[in-house]
Order: sequence, then structure tokens, then C-alpha cells
Amino acid sequence: MKVTNNTSFVVIAFGYRRPQGSGPDVEISPGETKDVNGPYLGEMDGEACHVAILGEVICQEDPDDDSNGYQIGLGNPICLFDDDRGVTIRHHEDPTEPEVLEWRNSFQA
Repeated sequence: MKVTNNTSFVVIAFGYRRPQGSGPDVEISPGETKDVNGPYLGEMDGEACHVAILGEVICQEDPDDDSNGYQIGLGNPICLFDDDRGVTIRHHEDPTEPEVLEWRNSFQA
């Protein structure tokens, strides 16, 4: 998913898909647009393969506006999903969600 940050602060975004879990955190500075993917699936033709999250979202500090974007702020993350996949975007000072930490920790040896 393409995520555009039209706020005055850094946001952190990650994609997820059930049952695989979440992808890596992507730091997006004000004015930047970055691709946010889901979890790592493996290698394909020598390249890392991740779950694709389709669509685009714009983050803003103003209230939600269908034509301009979704409001985000400290303690007010954006969670968009469709069936078994989605994206979460949060203020950089918000802590990582407990279920995400639990899933990530389950893969550490």
C-alpha cells in the first residue's frame, strides 16, 4: 500500500495478513510517500517476497475527509483492513501494539 504522510510528524506503518502476521515497520517522514507491505513470504528469483497490500492512503492532522485523507495523531492510529490483510499507521511516539510485539517475538530464537 502506498502511504503518504501529510502530517507535521513522522508516522510508522506496517502491513499484515492473517495468519502470517505483520510486515516490518516503515518510518515515513512528513511529506513522504512509501510502500508498506505485509509479512515476508520467502525468496523468489533472488528477491525478497512480501504480501502485497493494495491501495493508497493519505495521513493528515485534519479530520477525516474522503477526498484528502484520514486523521492521525498521538494515540489515534489508523487501521484499515479488508478480509485477511490490512495496514496500521501510528504516530511515531505511540507504542507498538502488544499483539504485534507478541507475533514478532514468536519468531525470535
